Amino acid sequence: MKMHGFTLFEILVAVSIFAVISSMSMSSLIQVGRTGEKVSETQRQLSEIQFALAYLSKDIVQMVNRKVRDQYGDEQPQLLIAENRLAFTRNGWSNLLQQPRSSLQRVQYQLVDNNFQRRYWPELDQSYTEVSVTQTLLQKVESFTVKLLTTGQETFDIWPADALNNSALRPIAIELTLNISGLGQVQRIYEISDVLL
Repeated sequence: MKMHGFTLFEILVAVSIFAVISSMSMSSLIQVGRTGEKVSETQRQLSEIQFALAYLSKDIVQMVNRKVRDQYGDEQPQLLIAENRLAFTRNGWSNLLQQPRSSLQRVQYQLVDNNFQRRYWPELDQSYTEVSVTQTLLQKVESFTVKLLTTGQETFDIWPADALNNSALRPIAIELTLNISGLGQVQRIYEISDVLL
């Protein structure tokens, strides 16, 4: 009886084909894993952006006409825009522990070392020893700009403006632009009441 089997050459060809297919499959799996990681990172970043913008929107909607005094006793306007920094007084600071304090809060948004931060003070009129509380809302932010829009289509990147005598140039909105690494530019416009300024 004659036995039939595979030759060495046939086995080598089969092993080579299997190795090529395995290599292609492995590279595809690695690519799928990298894509999944990138998608997860982008989703996490988008969630953080949504959270930061929601926080900011809630604060701006509750803006009130209340000037404050800083730790040196100098009066600060109810809305301050300077050096890509936005500060204002807001209402609606919840007080679940019923502490003896105001429901008004002074907040400031700024960019520090590529971190977009929200800063607030426990008291409206600050004492010399008062320490602010800082929250980092977003990381990897390359730039943050603030502009005040007017009915006359002029913009101000500093507020209060020295001269704003024309009634056609009343402030109506705040434009905020964040340039985020890897995602690009995010811009929001928030309407404000001119009675606040």
